Amino acid sequence: MIQHARLASPILGSTLAMLCSATLGAAILAAPAQAATIGFENGYGAVAHGETYQESGFSLYFDANKTDADGSSAVGAFVDGSDPWACDMACPVNNSSMYYGAFNDSVVWITADDRNPFRMLGLDASFIGNTTELSGYPAVSGLLRAQGFRADGTSSFLDLALDGPSSAGFEFGGYDFGAFSQLEFMEVALFGFVCNAAGNCSAFNSNQGQFAIDNLNLESGAAADVPEPATALLFGLGLAGLAAGARRRSNSLASRA
Repeated sequence: MIQHARLASPILGSTLAMLCSATLGAAILAAPAQAATIGFENGYGAVAHGETYQESGFSLYFDANKTDADGSSAVGAFVDGSDPWACDMACPVNNSSMYYGAFNDSVVWITADDRNPFRMLGLDASFIGNTTELSGYPAVSGLLRAQGFRADGTSSFLDLALDGPSSAGFEFGGYDFGAFSQLEFMEVALFGFVCNAAGNCSAFNSNQGQFAIDNLNLESGAAADVPEPATALLFGLGLAGLAAGARRRSNSLASRA
């Protein structure tokens, strides 16, 4: 269901263009893993900045990623893939169920309702074009970044290449998060990049970093050890603004507990 009360207020603003180092933490987790899948079947209609969606023990917070955003700022929609008129942009054509479309460079924040760490194992995703005209999109039209934040403020990320359109249109693909799925986080942000024919990709500067997601595969608790930093796969640099926003959100949530 959609709730209109904000969980917290991450004021990210223009600092999202700044970079910071991301490090990997290590933990030994003893609690049994609890798997969950978010399929958006209970979602409906347009989504504005500050709304949340809850399913299977997790909350998704929808963020316009703009300092002047309010409850009238459109950030996405729950799309019925069986209805050809449900999306007036170049949305994916191979999903007949409900899914979530993130528009206008927006961010989806994922947290566990019990405020415990969790893992993100994979999802289905597609790029969303601004128009139904498919010519001109490159073979990799965008990236979907999953950036996870730990309680100590450190983060790691994984970039997923979103394919350009086939002759039929953009299509969902299934993504397994591999080594990234062995890391646990307090919060995960999903956001998009748009890419050009030269292979250059950018985020948060064009309102074209748009993506569709479905069948999010999550796991609370854990069944195995997280790799040590010396041997773990490093996922590179994070975005300083997102890190700051995540810290503010974690502090706000902690104060509520």
